[in-house]
Amino acid sequence: MPPFADHQDLYTTIDATPLGDVPWSSHSISYMGDRTGDIPPWMDASYEFHFRNPHKLVQNILKNPDFKDELDYTPYCEWEERSDGTHSRRWHDLMSADWAWNQVDIIAQDPETHGSTFVPIILGSDKTTVSVVTGQNNYYPLYLSVGNVRNNVHHAHCNAVVLQ
Repeated sequence: MPPFADHQDLYTTIDATPLGDVPWSSHSISYMGDRTGDIPPWMDASYEFHFRNPHKLVQNILKNPDFKDELDYTPYCEWEERSDGTHSRRWHDLMSADWAWNQVDIIAQDPETHGSTFVPIILGSDKTTVSVVTGQNNYYPLYLSVGNVRNNVHHAHCNAVVLQ
């Protein structure tokens, strides 16, 4: 039996999918400060940057059904038993770190935050040189993820890290 009754059933299923691409926006920026003396070329240049709404990107990561068993909503400690019967702390994911505990303790001091979830944002960037068609231009993409996603997912699942 086919997975869809007809093309309309397929379209309805696609339209009902909760995950979607967050649209790109772009803006031009340029230096607007004082210009005195020898003015470097970057002060006169205009730069275009492209971005996506980070709030929507984080929402998409958190509501991704593929991650439902791979998210940590609270900090935790993990212990391993050694052969001699003693235990040692195991740090594995961001939410197992002392830093996560410390942040939650700070947040918990505000009564208005009680019942909320700590969602640490992880950002990373790396210079990327594109030489085909662009003539050796350098780009600096910004990648985004959340610390609630476990490391095994960050390393294996492309939707856990998104291009900002």
